[in-house]
Order: sequence, then structure tokens, then C-alpha cells
Amino acid sequence: MKRHACWLRWLRRGRLARAAASAALLAGLAAVSPPQAWPQTAPPAAPQSASQNSSKGAAHVSPQSAIPESQGAPQSSRQSSSVDQGIAAYQSAQDLTDREQRLAGFARAERLLRAGAEQGPADADMWANVGTAALQAEHLGAAIAAYRRALILDPDHRRARQNIEHARTLLAPWVPRPESEGLLDSFFQWHRAMAASERAGAASIAFALAGLLLGAGIARRNTMLRLLSLMPAVACTLLLASLVVGGGNETGAAVIVGDDTVARAADSRNAPARFAEALPSGTEVRVAERRGDWTRIVLADGRDAWVSSSSLEQIDR
Repeated sequence: MKRHACWLRWLRRGRLARAAASAALLAGLAAVSPPQAWPQTAPPAAPQSASQNSSKGAAHVSPQSAIPESQGAPQSSRQSSSVDQGIAAYQSAQDLTDREQRLAGFARAERLLRAGAEQGPADADMWANVGTAALQAEHLGAAIAAYRRALILDPDHRRARQNIEHARTLLAPWVPRPESEGLLDSFFQWHRAMAASERAGAASIAFALAGLLLGAGIARRNTMLRLLSLMPAVACTLLLASLVVGGGNETGAAVIVGDDTVARAADSRNAPARFAEALPSGTEVRVAERRGDWTRIVLADGRDAWVSSSSLEQIDR
């Protein structure tokens, strides 16, 4: 009887452990959203104010206010005025038929919308509107930089994602582009929205949890607990890797905004050109070093060069 009782206790512990492992696995899978299949690129939709009537056309039905009223984000009267003027300027430019006048109108809308974004708290919608106006003004570098800012604030922002993919198709074929998101980026998409300090804190918690589970598994001679400790251990490793690779959450990311920027082999105007062709506006780079008025950049394909710092727009969080 004693032997049968021991077997029953062992089976119950094993079933409970397996049930706990299954529940943890299901919870982890439920917390991960599958990669989204973005629609094919199309010309960007125009920015709209919160009060704009959406019946003006199918291309403009998505809500694209600078700061949606439902979010309750603080907005100063000066910022609101700049945003409203920018949207009005954009709509006026759409009605123009002369190309030069249209470009000038969209450029004015870009300046006003950017001023609104820089005067106070800005959300992803606001920067996406800046990017749309810049793209229509044929300021490709400023447009891509604005969309990158929107995606830092909201990695799932559909309009910014779609429009930046469209903008990248306008670059010359030889210009290196950032690689598409891989499985790990899709699996842990939220890490880009976390500050470096938050990721460090999350890594510490994951490390402590892994230690507790491993210690309990060793003390109780429970293999399942030891296996469960691998999940927070892997999360801790990925968070630490994101700190090493990503640094301060894209603080080293930048976009070339100057037209036909000559990339040089050294930080001097007399240095030879690094590449056969100048870097066009819209080239996405990573800042590796700053030295006076010069910045050493790294392209998406790993090649580096020196450019004038005034030709870059740094993408800060």
C-alpha cells in the first residue's frame, strides 16, 4: 500500500508540473501577437484633423488627427494652432494644379506640422502627418525621418509603416535599406517601445525569476521547474542583447536629409569620396562617431563613411 501511495503522489506531482508548464507555454504564446502582413505600398493618405468630415473620399477615411481627442493628450493652444494651420495648408495644397505651387504648399504644411510636433508632446499620428506632408513636398529624407519617429513611438502604427515602405521604394536601387523585421523582432516587438532603463529592469526581474525557479527545481529535484527556468533566462538574455545592440533605443539612428551628400573617407572636405555616388536624401544610417562638424555613419550594408553633420537628422526618442 505504501508503494502504491508513493506512486500516486509521484503521478500527481508530475501531472501538476506538466499542467503548470502547459499553462505557462500557452500564456506565453497568447502574449505574442503574430507578425502582421502589411498591405502593399500605396501613395500616402492625407493628414486630417479630428473634426474633419471623413466623407470627402475613401482615401482619407482613417482617423489621422495630430493628437486624437480620445487619448486626452495635453496640447497647448500654440501647438494646436500650428497643427490646425498645417492641416489647412495641406488641404489647400491638394487643390492646386500648378506643380511648383503644390510643392510650396506642401512644404509650408510640413513646416507648420513639424512646428506643432516640436512645441509639445507629440504622438505617432502627429509625426506621421509630418512625414506625409514632407513626402508630398518631395522632401524624402524628412519624410522617412518623421515616419521613423512615429514608429519609435508606436511600432504598430499602420499608416507610418505603410508610408515609409512606399517612401523607401522612391530611393535609388543601389541605396542600402534596413532589413525587414525578422522573427525575433516580430516576437518581441515591444522591446523597441521600452527605454533602456526599463529593459534593464525587466532583465533583472527575469534573471531573478530564473534563479528562483532553478533553485526550487534543484532543491526539490524537480526537472520541470528547472526547465521552466529557461523561459525567463532566455527573456533576460534577449533583453540584455537588445541593450548591447540597440543601445539607447535607436538614439544612434539618423537619416540623410541633405541632397546628394558626398560621403568621404575621412572627416575633411579634402578627403576622397568614399563611394562612387553621393548619398541621396532619405538614406537611413546609424551614427557611429561624431568629430566636430563631421559624423561617421554606417550604412545598412555595413559600409561606413564621414558626412557633414548638417546633412543628417538624428532620430531621438
